[in-house]
Amino acid sequence: VDACPNMDFHMSLGLTSDVPGPTYDRHQAAAMLRHTLKPLVLTAMSREGLADILEMYYLLRGGRDAFEINPGFVIYLEPTTPLLHSQAAVEKLLFSAERRIPAIYTPCPITGATAPATMASGLVLALAEFLAGMVIAQLKRRGAPLIMGGVCSLMDMSSTILSYGAPELSLLSAALTDIAHHLKIPMFSTAGCSDSKALDEQAAVEATFSVLASALSGANLIHDVGYLESAMVGSFDMVVLSDEVIGMAKRLVRGIEVSDETLAVDVIRAAGPGGNFLAEDHTYRHFKQEFWFPRLLDRTRFDAWAASGKPTLKARVKARVHDILATHQVAPLPSDVSKGIDKILAKADKNQR
Repeated sequence: VDACPNMDFHMSLGLTSDVPGPTYDRHQAAAMLRHTLKPLVLTAMSREGLADILEMYYLLRGGRDAFEINPGFVIYLEPTTPLLHSQAAVEKLLFSAERRIPAIYTPCPITGATAPATMASGLVLALAEFLAGMVIAQLKRRGAPLIMGGVCSLMDMSSTILSYGAPELSLLSAALTDIAHHLKIPMFSTAGCSDSKALDEQAAVEATFSVLASALSGANLIHDVGYLESAMVGSFDMVVLSDEVIGMAKRLVRGIEVSDETLAVDVIRAAGPGGNFLAEDHTYRHFKQEFWFPRLLDRTRFDAWAASGKPTLKARVKARVHDILATHQVAPLPSDVSKGIDKILAKADKNQR
């Protein structure tokens, strides 16, 4: 993700399993801190895990006051649909409010299973669960930063899976985004995922549809990019492909700037009928900002494509993934910060023995 230019934050594609179970959250946060410069969305098993992660960020930011000005991470929390708020979720929510950790509170109704089958009922449940969480957080500390979430989709009645590629997921996400913005609350949405089991045409179609829908809805944070098999599998290939799609979507929602400079009436008049604009200074001043340049999608002429071995999009995606894994480097954390994180991890592991 750090090497994907169109992704603005990093959230894990899975849960760490090669460390002591109760402390996986600390190890996962530490690994992410050490391998990206982008803001993080993190998870924690418990209040204690969240407290340790916060201590890592105090080290990184230079103390509590500096953290509250520029946190650098958001904690992801969930109620339990329908209409339950577990002790662990509430404890983490209260701690987040107390320490001004920005929190995402994300209901996950499954229409036809944990919610009635109608789309509107899924919205009712999601909104009720989020608003309950918001009240809890604000009662703890007025002004506690909170982001509205909502992963709402349907249970496929043939396979009983929660569909991550259904158009209803994007429809419900867009509706929740409208509600959140009406309430003047930022929205955490879902896109770039698929029910397909592999990086194939289905994955590309579903990822593109959801990315475009979420971008057009105006959601503020969009997550779950890179999931296949209904969020059971995280795919590096899907992450890289979706990054390309996100770039296209960002160009679309950026729109068209209209000004005397961009209308360029004087340039058109000077060139006249039958004129050519390739050599105009105006073209050189603007084309890099106006045009979107693909990294993976092919625009070469047929002869050039054939001469390069006729690579498919899938082949280009895999080559890009291999290149990132082989060459991408992130500047190391300051030595004192890294050692401090190691001490936090060691203490947490020791306490679990």
